[in-house]
Amino acid sequence: MEAKMSWCIKNPSFYLGAVLFLTFGSQCVMGYIKEHQFYVLESILSIIGVFMIVLPLKKKLARRLPKST
Repeated sequence: MEAKMSWCIKNPSFYLGAVLFLTFGSQCVMGYIKEHQFYVLESILSIIGVFMIVLPLKKKLARRLPKST
């Protein structure tokens, strides 16, 4: 558990990405459900949030996997 916490503390972009994705992604979905309108800025910020979550995880997994030749 401590190893996971220390990794999260060292990668603040993971937190920022999660906040962006949860905030703007939910606003984008709720706006589409309520008003049947697609908000471009909210969708762009939620996509940026997804990338900010995925890239640190990808780097972490790349270090664990052995390199194949």
